[in-house]
Amino acid sequence: MGKWILGSFLSLLLSNHALANELKMTQMSIEQVVRQALNSELEQLAAAHHWDHYEARLVILVPESAKHLNRCLSPLITSSRDHQTLPVGNLKRSVSCEDGSNDWRINVSIRATLSLPVAVASTTLNRHDSIDSRSVRLETRTLSRATSFVTDLSTLQGKQVTRRMRTGQIIDSKFVSSPPLVEKGNEVVIIAEKDGFNATTKGIALETGASGEQIKVQNSQSKKVIRAVVSGLNQVHTQF
Repeated sequence: MGKWILGSFLSLLLSNHALANELKMTQMSIEQVVRQALNSELEQLAAAHHWDHYEARLVILVPESAKHLNRCLSPLITSSRDHQTLPVGNLKRSVSCEDGSNDWRINVSIRATLSLPVAVASTTLNRHDSIDSRSVRLETRTLSRATSFVTDLSTLQGKQVTRRMRTGQIIDSKFVSSPPLVEKGNEVVIIAEKDGFNATTKGIALETGASGEQIKVQNSQSKKVIRAVVSGLNQVHTQF
């Protein structure tokens, strides 16, 4: 009798231990699939933007309610709930099980940081200042929130900032632009094209514009105001 009770007790302990391991595995599986998905996002970004070196730190917070979920019999599915272009800062991911027998969904929180060499100002840059090799440098920084940055200094050469940036400040790519090729009030050459033929005339720029931007131009002869695309120094293209 005593052996039967002891055997039953051990069986119960083993059963509870197996159940605990299964529940724990569910939590581990959720954390693992989120980590893999985020690392994959970062790898794709690194390849697309040519990051030579980077290091990500992910703190994944799986809710306690995951303990009550059944183990999924098919691969877990993860999707973004914050739609940030850069997976840095406070993130949200949804993890779901769609195995047809015990479907469920749970939301997971992540705190993500990203360390990599980024362009910073070597000196204070005022609005409309041009960028050269002396005004910027690469420096490894840890980002704890989504922001725009530059990792290739060559892409900044000859461009200018559209807002003031302090010494040591990360160069925000949103505030970097190509210098204008046409200034408001300048005389410009208007090149009109159609079916492989083109004609040129002169005009006056009514707006300032950089390469590829569309601006208003007044034809000096007809006085007609048109919209044309900046294609060179004091040169615009349009179609007739």
